[in-house]
Amino acid sequence: MINSRYSSSSSKASWPPDENVSERTQTLHATPWQGVFYITGGGSEILSELLTQAGASNTVLEARVPYASLALAELLGHKPAQACSDATARSLAMAAFQRARNLSHAPVFGFACTASLASEVEKRGKHRAHIAVQTEHSTSAFIVNLEGTRAEEERKLLEHLWHALDTTLKLELDLFDPDLKPGERTQAKSHWRQLILGEITAHTTSDHNGKLIFPGAFNPLHKGHEKMLSIAEAKTDLIGAYELSIFNVDKPPLDYTDISTRLKQFTNPVWLTRLPTFLEKARQFRAAHFVLGADTLDRINDPGYYGSTTARDDALAELVDLDCRFVVFGRAATDGFLTLEDIPGLPESIISRCIEIKRTEFEETISSTALRSSST
Repeated sequence: MINSRYSSSSSKASWPPDENVSERTQTLHATPWQGVFYITGGGSEILSELLTQAGASNTVLEARVPYASLALAELLGHKPAQACSDATARSLAMAAFQRARNLSHAPVFGFACTASLASEVEKRGKHRAHIAVQTEHSTSAFIVNLEGTRAEEERKLLEHLWHALDTTLKLELDLFDPDLKPGERTQAKSHWRQLILGEITAHTTSDHNGKLIFPGAFNPLHKGHEKMLSIAEAKTDLIGAYELSIFNVDKPPLDYTDISTRLKQFTNPVWLTRLPTFLEKARQFRAAHFVLGADTLDRINDPGYYGSTTARDDALAELVDLDCRFVVFGRAATDGFLTLEDIPGLPESIISRCIEIKRTEFEETISSTALRSSST
């Protein structure tokens, strides 16, 4: 426990504390923790406090302020549904954590804040901030509502950011913060942690032979997914399992809260993996039947997905060598209904390995994207 105006052995510190005290910064710099900070504008004063104290290089590996919406989208690999949200803060924190792991072998964390504070343009809704801290063992999220001038909100937010760091990294600063509301804190299961760290490639929630696999994001799982897997089981006489990759191409991995939320949807076995590309999935699940939409098979056949026609041809040849087979469902597309026959240039070596599910057998217009949009 440190002795400063931020702590007391007998009572809570005053709120808000004086800004000029540097003991908290010195305390953090003296720990083994090293981190990457991604802050979308509001809350950036913490970077000044960290970087103007001696020993900053002991803690700060990198700091970025993706203020513009394009900068935020580039950092996340996609444009978030809401810039200021719990989900965006957690994604930023995971991206920061992955970056920190690339920069240091010390205990590392990713820290993120996305805020909507007072500005010249009137804001819709409450002024608020979402804060997230990602470590090897947990995902922690916080939310705070703010009110006042921009300077007042920035001053209060700075204290909230420190409280989030104190709570998550166990700095023992004993900060008093009556307004910061803890969001969901998710402790990693051992195999989640191993997947994030790359120590294992795949883990199943229950026994499964890996012979009928339905890959997807399942955000959320819906009745169309469940019907597809049921039909595939009947066609192949195999027991099916879903496959959820926590890694996606050019996006941060799923954080522990996302993993927990998505896994709660399933009653079937689920393979949790770090296999973002289809070829990687095929290498893991040799001689498996894969359940997929015609749109996914179209992407697998697209040279642009690989960078060249030669690379595509090599990948398709490897899928054949791996004895992969496909249960292909038609999908609604912008210009109609896409079926197996509509995929141009699909080689016979792949077509011969497909079980086509006719439109008369399955036609489902519901989509995870539409369900997410309707819930926001």
